[in-house]
Amino acid sequence: QCSAEGEEGALCMLNALQMKAAKLEVDAAGEGAPSSCTSGLVGQVRSFAPRCLDACPQACGPLGVAINAYMTKGGQPAAKTAVCQFKSQFNCFLSSSVWPQCEALVNKAASFGFTLPHSTAQLSAACQ
Repeated sequence: QCSAEGEEGALCMLNALQMKAAKLEVDAAGEGAPSSCTSGLVGQVRSFAPRCLDACPQACGPLGVAINAYMTKGGQPAAKTAVCQFKSQFNCFLSSSVWPQCEALVNKAASFGFTLPHSTAQLSAACQ
């Protein structure tokens, strides 16, 4: 519980939000957990491109981490850090057999300012 008064109250609320975001990040990192693909923001993403996420269930948790980082920790630079942290999981989306199901999703994300690589080579280069 935070006091709603002054700077101290604002700092308390900020700290509470940061703790909640950190808990979400830990929960989201549970790779391959069925709910990580179908709930929250990742679930909303899945509704746009279900075959993409269904092909890479191990990437759902890391995708949630990247989305959370983008929204709460500084936009694209924070998301890039998260994507690079889970590069092997994100490579699934970019594999030649899965890319056709994911390309529209990657392009849609870019339209919101959440840019992702279009190939495993681009991902590797971005994460060096």
